[in-house]
Amino acid sequence: MNKKKIVVIGGEVLPLGMKLAGVKESYTAEGPEDAEKLLRSLFERNDVGVIVITEGLAGSIKDRRVRYKMENSIDPLVISVAGYNEKQVGEGTLRRLILRAVGIDIMGEKK
Repeated sequence: MNKKKIVVIGGEVLPLGMKLAGVKESYTAEGPEDAEKLLRSLFERNDVGVIVITEGLAGSIKDRRVRYKMENSIDPLVISVAGYNEKQVGEGTLRRLILRAVGIDIMGEKK
């Protein structure tokens, strides 16, 4: 079984923090165009399992194909997190990711 990498795309703070946490591959995106270019190249690779990107950059992606891939891809799974000085805006983000990856709502409410 091949091990897949976690790759981080963000401003200056997130990639640095993730490197300190042990993530080997992280990129600082200068803007939306740079983030789109990085995402396209990461989607083509077979060794990437998870892409972590700041919500600000994820929300600024204009290319519809890249946005669609970000929102619907399971391999690699794309996770958006709040960047430095950003509020977390995605409600139920973890729930949606689990549903997308597993195919069932394991966090369903009890009746």
